[in-house]
Amino acid sequence: MIRTTTKDLLRPWIPRPLRRAYSTTREGLYKARLRVAQARDRWAITSLQYRELGTLQFAERRRLVRRLASVNADVFCAHKHAEMAEMVTAMLALPAATPGCVVEAGCFKGGSTVKLSVVAKLVGRRLVVFDSFEGLPKHGEDHGRTIFGEQTGFVPGLYAGALEEVTDNVRRFGEIDVCEFRKGWFDDTMPKFSEPIAAAFLDVDLAASTRTCLAYLYPLLVPGGVIFSHDGHLPLCMAVFRDASLWREIGGPPPVFSGLGTRKLISIMKPQ
Repeated sequence: MIRTTTKDLLRPWIPRPLRRAYSTTREGLYKARLRVAQARDRWAITSLQYRELGTLQFAERRRLVRRLASVNADVFCAHKHAEMAEMVTAMLALPAATPGCVVEAGCFKGGSTVKLSVVAKLVGRRLVVFDSFEGLPKHGEDHGRTIFGEQTGFVPGLYAGALEEVTDNVRRFGEIDVCEFRKGWFDDTMPKFSEPIAAAFLDVDLAASTRTCLAYLYPLLVPGGVIFSHDGHLPLCMAVFRDASLWREIGGPPPVFSGLGTRKLISIMKPQ
């Protein structure tokens, strides 16, 4: 049965100029809201220069903000400025005496890698990057819609960025000298890694990849360290984060989650 709305009945009787005006106004409002959202997001990274960030002086904070904000003009970034600002704040808040490197799992074109390398060098830490550099692996996961109602479509090979492309971006806009790249599928590369981790950023999209990252990286996370995930809005990944059996296998005190089920970027903190 086809439902007819009042708008459908009135549409033929509304003069075309008024219809065009309505359409133009609606489009204008959408663009205005988009500009406001973009301005707020930009302010999230710009405002870092006015906050206390570890021992950084204002001039150092301003230089950092300019470098981070400028990356988006040259490298595609899948994250928002506000999300990177949250991660940067957490990394700079770690005491200098806290051991451990920074880890990134899933780097796409290297936009987040560039920014994380800048911060890692600033705090005297190494950045270890795990990625297949071939995009998503073959899988049978159907994520359906996100918690925001967006349709997902994680086909194998999606989000591929060649190693040469990523390293070139980091060399041009970041700090390549603090980076180490581990090329391959997580199941092959992560079991060989054994260094303490102070902070990590996961953007892996799949539940199986999320499980692998948590199984091998969380035990290496130092007390007080934090893992950020950009997949907190995906139902299958949410199920992994909430899987009590996984955390029993990993052992140790259960982690403290922030934002799970309400945000895309979530944090997983290891108790002191």
